[in-house]
Amino acid sequence: MIEVKNLLKTYGSTRAVDDISFTINKGEVVGLLGPNCAGKTTTMRILTCYISPDSGMASVGGYSVIDQSLDVRRILGYLPEAAPLYQEMNVIDYLGFISDIHGLGAAKKGRIEAMVETTGLSGVVHKDINELSKGYRQRVGLATAMIHDPEYLILDEPTTGLDPNQIVEIRNLIRKIGHDRNRCVILSTHILPEVEATCDRAIIINDGKIIAEGTPTELSGFAHGSDVYHVDAIGNSNIIEAAFKSNSKISSFTLKSDSGNNHLVYDITSASNQDISEEIFDLAVSKGFKLTRLHREVASLEDIFRTLTIGEAGVK
Repeated sequence: MIEVKNLLKTYGSTRAVDDISFTINKGEVVGLLGPNCAGKTTTMRILTCYISPDSGMASVGGYSVIDQSLDVRRILGYLPEAAPLYQEMNVIDYLGFISDIHGLGAAKKGRIEAMVETTGLSGVVHKDINELSKGYRQRVGLATAMIHDPEYLILDEPTTGLDPNQIVEIRNLIRKIGHDRNRCVILSTHILPEVEATCDRAIIINDGKIIAEGTPTELSGFAHGSDVYHVDAIGNSNIIEAAFKSNSKISSFTLKSDSGNNHLVYDITSASNQDISEEIFDLAVSKGFKLTRLHREVASLEDIFRTLTIGEAGVK
C-alpha cells in the first residue's frame, strides 16, 4: 500500500502540502483531484523520492521515501506531466535503453514486447519519438514507467493536451493497467470526468490540504444542492410555480423566459444531491401542466470546490 501521514512541504511561506494523510491499497486506481497549484504534483514528487518532505512520513510498499528511496524506486513507475523522452530515438530503441537502465537482462525482450502490446505502440515502434503525436508520446511515457513491471504507478496529469479520442484511449489504458495486475495506481488531475472514467476513489486536495475523499458518486454528494434542472413547461404559471413551492425537494426555481401562450422555461435547484427528475414529472401529471423538456445539469468540479471551500453552490 501507499501510506502518507501528516506530510508537510513548504516553499518559503507557502505550504504546498499541508499536513495531509491518506492510504491507498493495492488494486485501487485513485485520483488526486484538485485545481492547478493545489499540491498534487508536490505530493507525487515526494512519493517518487524526487523531493523530501519537511515533516511527516510517506511509504510505498512498506518502504520509507526518506530512508529507503532506492527500494521505493525499484517498485515504482512514474510518468510526470511532461514525459522526459529522448526525442531523437525511435520507440523500440528508447524502450531498450530504459530496459537496460533498469537492468532487466534476459527479461528485456519480453518486457518490451509486453509494453508495446499493452500500450498499443506496435504501429509506431520504428518511428522516432519526435514524429509521434502527443497521444503516442504519452503511450511511450506509460510504457517507460511500466517497463520494469512496477507494483505502484504514479501518473501526473496523464491526459493533459490530448484530443478527445486520445483521452478516452489513455483513460481506458490506465484503468486496465491498474486492475489487470492488482497494481496501485495514483493519477493527478483537475478534471472531474477523468476521475469518474478512470478512478475507484478520489482525494480532493486544495491549497495543500485534503478537503474530501471518496468515490466519484460520493464526491458529487458534497455539492449539495448544486444540481440544476432546466425545465420547459406549458401551462398556467401560477399553478406551475405553486407546484414547485409545494415540493420540499426543490430549494428554489427561477423563471428564465416566458414566450407567451403559456410556454415557460424554468431553472430548478434541488434541495439535495438526489435526482428529483421523477418528482418534477409527477408534479406535472398531478397539477395538469405539460413538460416539453427536462434536463439535469449535474454539479461541476467548480461547484464541488465552491461548496467545500467557501460554502457556495451553483451551476456555471
